[in-house]
Amino acid sequence: MVRVFHEFSPREQQAMHLLRVHEAIQTLTEAIAHLPGHFPEPIANALPAESPLLSPPVVFIAQQLVDVIRDILGCPRVSLKAIGLSGYSYFVAGSGFSAEQEQPERAISGRLPLVEILDASLVARLATKQEVIVQGNRVHIPPDYGNLASERILLIPLFLEKHLAGLLCILKEGLESTYTSEEMELVKALAAQAVLVMQCLLAAQKQTESHAREQTLRDVHHLSQEFLVLASHELRTPLTSILGNLQLAQRRLASLQRQIAEQAEPIQKHLTQAQQPLASASQSAQLQQRMINAIIDDARLQANQFQLHLERCDLLALLNAVVVSQHQMAPGHTILLNMPATPHQVFVLGDAERIGSVLTTYLENALAYSPAQQPVTVNVLAKEKSVQVSVHNEGPGIPLEEQKHLWERFYRAKGSAVQHELDLSLGLRLYLCRAFIERHSGQVGVQSEPGHGATFWFTLPILPPDIPQQQREGRTSCTGTP
Repeated sequence: MVRVFHEFSPREQQAMHLLRVHEAIQTLTEAIAHLPGHFPEPIANALPAESPLLSPPVVFIAQQLVDVIRDILGCPRVSLKAIGLSGYSYFVAGSGFSAEQEQPERAISGRLPLVEILDASLVARLATKQEVIVQGNRVHIPPDYGNLASERILLIPLFLEKHLAGLLCILKEGLESTYTSEEMELVKALAAQAVLVMQCLLAAQKQTESHAREQTLRDVHHLSQEFLVLASHELRTPLTSILGNLQLAQRRLASLQRQIAEQAEPIQKHLTQAQQPLASASQSAQLQQRMINAIIDDARLQANQFQLHLERCDLLALLNAVVVSQHQMAPGHTILLNMPATPHQVFVLGDAERIGSVLTTYLENALAYSPAQQPVTVNVLAKEKSVQVSVHNEGPGIPLEEQKHLWERFYRAKGSAVQHELDLSLGLRLYLCRAFIERHSGQVGVQSEPGHGATFWFTLPILPPDIPQQQREGRTSCTGTP
């Protein structure tokens, strides 16, 4: 056996150390360059919501970093901790840990805030980007974690976007162990390189998420267009056929009833019984049609595809037509219409169908909640530049807290029974009323006190008489939601 001993001078030892450093940095660089597309399960199951350092790509880089630092310094253990948004410490990666040593590290991960682990003075230094060397006995950890009293710990803060995001923890055994300035500068340089890579990864991840969100919005917009086509054709077509057949059957029965009016009473009774279910079916089909129209209008509003067909409208004539129609639908109720004595016509620039829908909703709401023996009052107040239409009922009234939410999308009044169309409209009809009126440059509102009824009103600008005809008519495309 021959043994050969070589005496290395300090310069040679430094040269060998630099060679190891160069090899370690090259290993880290190669690991970063070959970042995998898929990560091991412990890395993939991290909690990126708590800290950007817990996203899978960053966890992978952190593991390479602690391995390189441990190899260069020859220390027993190196770990990287993330500081979450709430200040809690999370174990990200470790090198040199046995299974028994790593288990308690992960067990307390996310259980203790940094201010409970380290003294406030040390946390303050780390927050100002200063490294800290601390004895293990000054680290406050649970008793079952282990004994750090004989270790000397170097803490290097890691900052992302000017915030303390993590700590690089390097442990050396023995109270007399030291960290040379060269070692600390080397560790800080490696940490800075890793942080730059982490920032690039996070920026790329945000860009990918932003692209995914944009793609999702495009998909939703496409689906909304498909839904509008489906609702307009597939849902309306059979409903239109149902309504047409019901109306045809009702007309034939009415004709037959007139022909045998002088016949025996039993026949008349049977005809009346046959008409009742037809009338009920026709009313239900009309309610369903209005519900479908409301859903389609809402979908168009959300997809920024809602359009108004504007023309010069006589608001008083439109209001009178709606009142007559509602009186026919509810003959047992009284509707009082108070029109201005002069002028006899009030013109607005509007979509007659949408304004009529608002008037119908107000009146149906008033008739549904008002007692049969109490009249529903419709008032029209024309001013110089605007006109106000209000519908008052003598119902139970609306609490002030509910008045704040009546115009919200999908809001349903508390305690309302499903007795009429408004209860079956998914909480859209008053929301759509506000949308229609605001897109006519008007306003909506309600005044009510419990026990004293409720008054729903809206205002519209009056069309000046000197506007040329070509400026009065047209189509406007309205975007956004109210």
